[in-house]
Amino acid sequence: MKIFISDDLPGIEEAVREIFPSSKWQLCVLHTVRDTLAKVRKKDREALAQNLKAVYRADTIEQAHQALRALEEKWAGKYPKLVAKWVEKSYALLALLEFLDHPEAIRAYLYTTNQLERLIKELKRRTKVVEVFCGPEALEKLVYLVLVQENERLLRRRRLRGFAEMQLESCHASGHTS
Repeated sequence: MKIFISDDLPGIEEAVREIFPSSKWQLCVLHTVRDTLAKVRKKDREALAQNLKAVYRADTIEQAHQALRALEEKWAGKYPKLVAKWVEKSYALLALLEFLDHPEAIRAYLYTTNQLERLIKELKRRTKVVEVFCGPEALEKLVYLVLVQENERLLRRRRLRGFAEMQLESCHASGHTS
């Protein structure tokens, strides 16, 4: 596992770092943005959202840090705790900017958990209609079929550019070149 993406639930970051020490942890940027904007005055939301977007839409870590400094200068006086959280998670933990270490083509998939949440919601919907499974194998088969169907839907809907190159790069790095 190269990277874990999650919400900021207590214990997740520590568990990832303990169980998968060579893996990175990425905080879901979109949920962090929503959480931040929910705690500010309505009149400030649009302007703050633009400043936050400049941080997580930056092309490089340096540009993200520059945008973060601008965010801090503009908003730290008005919303010190919220800005401090962004600064801490971005600088000290790199939890909000970890996705910038990956190819640009796949970054949009790495800074949010939305696709995973959509998949879990679909699995719940599909398993709920079955009143009784005749055994664990039946549940496993249904989950497998839903995963295959969702994968095909995603592939039809989008071109997942960048993943093939990343997989090839990963194979070369680990010495597997088949």
